[in-house]
Amino acid sequence: MRHIEIRDIPWVMESSDIREVIKVAVRFPHTRLIYVTDTQKKLLGVITIGALMRHLYPYHYENKIHPRDILRNIIVEKASHLMSSGNVKALPEESVDVILKRMAATGAKELAVVDSEDHILADITAIDLLKYYEL
Repeated sequence: MRHIEIRDIPWVMESSDIREVIKVAVRFPHTRLIYVTDTQKKLLGVITIGALMRHLYPYHYENKIHPRDILRNIIVEKASHLMSSGNVKALPEESVDVILKRMAATGAKELAVVDSEDHILADITAIDLLKYYEL
């Protein structure tokens, strides 16, 4: 964690409307995730850029939208409606190796670094971890 550069984190409150989610996505053009938090900045879930695109442009993704997602897309008004809550996260004291194994097992390319109460401290990306590859 001490080697992660200090940077803003792409996050929105659970009550944020979809326009706010879009603004955050545009402000962080290289991110794949937008973190969804409560008022204490506790991680509740994430919105993937893919989920946001499927919600905004469903007619381009017809063959990739599962039927159970159709109702969800109709009722989406807030970030909490679009987020997935199966959070992949890391603790500050975890080693790079442990985080890499978790990323490989889940397919995650970035994840939140949280404290013991799930408050977001930072985020770590696959690019951050590439810096530690020994050539």
